[in-house]
Amino acid sequence: MSTATVRDKILNSALDLFAKKGFSATSMDEIAEHAGMKGPNLYKYFKGKEDIFHEIYSLMEGNYKLGMGMNPEYEVWIHNGEELKIYSMKQIEFTLHNENIRKLRKMCTIEQFRDEYQSKLASLHQFTNICNFYTKIFEGLIKYGAIEKCDPEMAAMEYFAPVSMLIQMYDREPEREKEIVSKMEQYIDFFIDRYFIKK
Repeated sequence: MSTATVRDKILNSALDLFAKKGFSATSMDEIAEHAGMKGPNLYKYFKGKEDIFHEIYSLMEGNYKLGMGMNPEYEVWIHNGEELKIYSMKQIEFTLHNENIRKLRKMCTIEQFRDEYQSKLASLHQFTNICNFYTKIFEGLIKYGAIEKCDPEMAAMEYFAPVSMLIQMYDREPEREKEIVSKMEQYIDFFIDRYFIKK
């Protein structure tokens, strides 16, 4: 088995365990056992658990931004409510169904009250990055005349907060997916109907 394949197996095993037990409660020996290895062999590939986590995070970060259409190399330009809904539903589809992103989100949820670094990561991903991104979208919509002049950050928060809450519900109760996605779509329609200027 190649080094890259072994490393991938270790990373996948670690992510599985981090999502179930949390980072703090998972040991290197448990990661090794889950990967079908002996504990000391992990150190041929990683310095320790923190090293494994940082590699998982750096790999997932790029995939997340790409999958969410948040690539900083291009500008998202939304002109109207229909485009906003299409774009948002694509993001929702990705974040609900990308298994690795879901596992990372679960791990951050477990760890956010145990570990200061994980707490900051949870705030960064569940609030700051999304708020900043949607603030830019609403700034564009205001300039374009699609919505009335308002505070774009407050509009962004009002838009994404209920959807984020429903994503957290889905993580807890994935069997309710159809109902939860329907609620998200209803909310987006409600927001668009309420705030977008009818032309």
